[in-house]
Order: sequence, then C-alpha cells, then structure tokens
Amino acid sequence: MKKHQAILNSAVFAVAFGYLEAVVVVYLRTILTRRPDWQTIEISREAATIIMLAAFAIASGKNTVQRTGAFLLSFGIWDIVYYLGLKIWLNWPDSLATTDILFYIPCVWSSPVYIPVLFSGLMILLGVLLMIEYGIDHIRQSARWGLYGCLSGLLGGMLMAPLLHLPMTAAAMGLAFWCGLITAGMGLALAMTGGLKKILPLILLSAAIGALSGFLAHLARSMFYLSASAPAVSIGLAALFCLLVAIVRHARRSRLNGCEN
Repeated sequence: MKKHQAILNSAVFAVAFGYLEAVVVVYLRTILTRRPDWQTIEISREAATIIMLAAFAIASGKNTVQRTGAFLLSFGIWDIVYYLGLKIWLNWPDSLATTDILFYIPCVWSSPVYIPVLFSGLMILLGVLLMIEYGIDHIRQSARWGLYGCLSGLLGGMLMAPLLHLPMTAAAMGLAFWCGLITAGMGLALAMTGGLKKILPLILLSAAIGALSGFLAHLARSMFYLSASAPAVSIGLAALFCLLVAIVRHARRSRLNGCEN
C-alpha cells in the first residue's frame, strides 16, 4: 500500500469513527443519567475506543513507525470530528473555551476544549510525518528523551502527591506529561541544532523549541490539576533547559574539533 493511500484510509476511518463516537455520546447523555453505574460504562467505552484505534493502526502500517503514525493520525482526526459531531447534534461545546471531561482513565482528565483540539492537531502532523517516514531520526530522539522524562515524572508525581494534596494518579499523570513534553523538546532541540555551527541560530532555534515545549507542557499538566505557577514559568524553564543542552553539546563538539586540528 502506498503511503498516501494509507494516510487517506486512516483519515477516512478516523472521520467515520469520530462521528460514530459523537452519536454514541449523544445517546449516552440521554440514557446514562438514569443509571448509577454510568461512569463504569463510560470507562469501558473509552477503553474500547482506544483499543479500536490501536487495532486499526496495527493493521494499517507495515512497520512500527508507520503504525505509530497511523495511530496518532487517526486519534487526532477522531478527536476533532468527535467535537464537530457533538456540535452538530447537541450544539455543544458552546465555544473552544468550554470545559470538558476528556477521559476517566486512569483518572479524570478535564480541560477547555481548545487544549485537546490543539494536541489533536499536533498528533495529526506527527502522524503524517511518521507515515511518510520523514524526519524519523529527529522524532526518535525527541521521543526517547520524552519517554525518560515521562517515566521520571510518573515517579516524581507519585512521591509528591501528598505534598500537592492530590490523588496519586492525578499528580503522577500531570507531572509525567509536564516532564515528558519538556524533555521531548530538549531531545528535539539537540536533534535540530546538531548541524548548526553558528551560535546565534543555535540559541534562537533552541529557545523557540523550548518555549513551545514548555507551553504545551503547561497545558498538558492543567488537564490534571491547576498549577500555581504561570505559563511563563514552564515556558522559561523549558527554553532554558533546551538552550543549555544545545550549548553544552556545541561546546563539546567545538572542543573536540579543536583537539583534532
């Protein structure tokens, strides 16, 4: 199967599935208020949705990279179409600033609608890049750093939960996303500045990548708990971290090149 055909198939499936999901939720909002076990039913629906998206992605790609891309692309389109379907049939959400409960697995995810829509757009972009296998080395390095940060955040969140006065799952998920996105930005900054020899472009690009990852990290953490810190704190820290790792590697390479000469 050609790459563009796989992308089209994933998009068509995701649109149909997103619309179906919206219609199901229209029915559920009418019926589940009468049942005391509505949350259990909702959790089972969410789990089934993720399994179906994953199963489609596994069947669509010829390797792990393309399968991951198909999952991200399908998930992003599905989520956006889901909200469009709810708007058509329920005239909801009222705006992108309307608060929605996104998931119940493994804890409650809640945020204004514009946050999942923004992340869905990024997932669509990343999914397409993976399916056409473009920029794979950069994406892999960013994902590797992000995974390390995510695991560290999970552990740190579990330890800090009592101090934050939060359920352990919420504290762990919030910090995992925050750390994971910031460290993913650091990995991407290293990958994208590797070939730069002049310090000014390196500084500007690293700071820009860090600022973006910090902004996304702040939004992701807000889905689990409200942060006492302003977005500028996450943006500033991420920009500083990305800048530091890029400059340190640049200095090491310059020193090695000087020794060789």
